[in-house]
Amino acid sequence: MKTLLKFLLILLIFGSIQGSEAQIFKRLKEKAEKVISGKKNVEEEVEKNPTFGSVFLTHSNIYGSVDIPEVKKINAEQTNDSYNFSTSWWSHDADIQDGFYLSVKTTEDLRHDRNEDKAVKRTFKIPEEATLKLSYDPLLPHYDKNKEDYKRAVTDDYQTYDVSKGEVTIDVLSEDAIQISFNGRVSLRKIVRLSNNSEDYSERYYEASIKGGIDGTSPQFINNTTVKKKEDSAQNSIGYTVNEAPISTAEPDTYQFTFETKVKVTVPEQNRSYDMSYLLNPSEKYIGLKVDMGAYSEEEIAGESIIIMDKGNSHIFVETQGMKMQISQNMMGGQKMQNPTDQMENYDYTNLEKTGETKTILGAKCYEYTMSDSDVKMNLWVAPEVNLPNWFIQNREVLKGHIMEYTIVSKDGNMTSETIAINDNISKTINPKEYRKMF
Repeated sequence: MKTLLKFLLILLIFGSIQGSEAQIFKRLKEKAEKVISGKKNVEEEVEKNPTFGSVFLTHSNIYGSVDIPEVKKINAEQTNDSYNFSTSWWSHDADIQDGFYLSVKTTEDLRHDRNEDKAVKRTFKIPEEATLKLSYDPLLPHYDKNKEDYKRAVTDDYQTYDVSKGEVTIDVLSEDAIQISFNGRVSLRKIVRLSNNSEDYSERYYEASIKGGIDGTSPQFINNTTVKKKEDSAQNSIGYTVNEAPISTAEPDTYQFTFETKVKVTVPEQNRSYDMSYLLNPSEKYIGLKVDMGAYSEEEIAGESIIIMDKGNSHIFVETQGMKMQISQNMMGGQKMQNPTDQMENYDYTNLEKTGETKTILGAKCYEYTMSDSDVKMNLWVAPEVNLPNWFIQNREVLKGHIMEYTIVSKDGNMTSETIAINDNISKTINPKEYRKMF
């Protein structure tokens, strides 16, 4: 319970409890100016990172074999119907993705140290039974020890892709070790510049095959399984609707949103409020958080910023002065943001209580719920007649209705979020290929 409520508090207001929101876009602007050239001072020594494994990748053409010797501790999350594996590694020094995310659809316990047949290897087909995303720079600039004054933090050969068709095998999964092998078809990117130092370039993609392995020690196991109850059919009486079993109509490799909930977040310690919007698609697990950059940068930067949280990663898309940019989460202050839908849908909500108090918000009758522990208290006002997805608790077995307002009281800070408008018929699409990547 404590983890859930503190996660909410920190996530909802971009860490503004610390009073840093006014500096976020200043740092963004300063860093963008430095990284446009894609270079980094090599006088800073390459530090040896603590490693919990290694990775090898073999490409069918161009890059050949690539070995990454430094890997962070691998997370292994078990839910009711899947295993999710993820971590970061060091192939470059830019503030963009560098690691992998693997999701396997299974209700079985994949741990070898808890099964009688400890030598069994389980193989899953991609994309039918598993999805695998890889991000890395095959030229490994992180390990470049040349003596030039500057080196690139990341090269034009940087790759991030989903394996389109293939298979993945869980060779070993235990308290002490994890080994994953895979192979499949991928689409690799090639940057074509007008000249060596030109900022103008085009992107081309070509098909290739990839095979590789991830070898780690002491994985971090996360148990997010829960007992499921039978879901009742939803009813709607005041106009907000969402299909019980929606079908995604988004184009591949794009983010599409059909609902927008506008909220006002008030932080008493700062004596100010923030306006923002949650963008949702009931067909998908990713969510978007939209803000007016001018409100967070004292009008220094005008435009719109949307943070999309998807599969444990954050993607930040900025549109300002006719430019579209995709920037990393570290450029936004270094705070990692994960998808709260993934994180929270399997929490233990046995402490959630209905108080019997009611009030009306935007014409909808709302019922009060509370959750608390020794450090944090949370009050929720839920409208059962508003049949819209919530941005964090989307499990209707836990909470039926839309959360219209909530208040968090914590030793880390207090906040209130109030719904001020609901748009249930929007069409907002983010196509990452239209945004220039700022490393």
